[in-house]
Amino acid sequence: MIVIVTYDIGEEKRRGKLRRFLRKMGLSRVNRSVYAGPGTSTTAQIIAERAKEIVEEGDSLFIIVVREDEYQRAHVFDGKDHYIVQERRFEVY
Repeated sequence: MIVIVTYDIGEEKRRGKLRRFLRKMGLSRVNRSVYAGPGTSTTAQIIAERAKEIVEEGDSLFIIVVREDEYQRAHVFDGKDHYIVQERRFEVY
């Protein structure tokens, strides 16, 4: 399973706290405000519990758990380049 976390958090200090926590949970940054990595619904629950301490009114955070084969079918737009994850090795950074 793959856990995907996407967020819109207004304050840099809170964004930093969340980013550090997500990296500790084994997720990697795949876009400016999107992290993904191996995990389960339990991982998503742990992230949700910690997020309650970070996210404030006006912020948003989505946690999605998908099967790895579903993630591999994701469409990626990188500038004008478009590909499906499985067609090109999609490296998280």
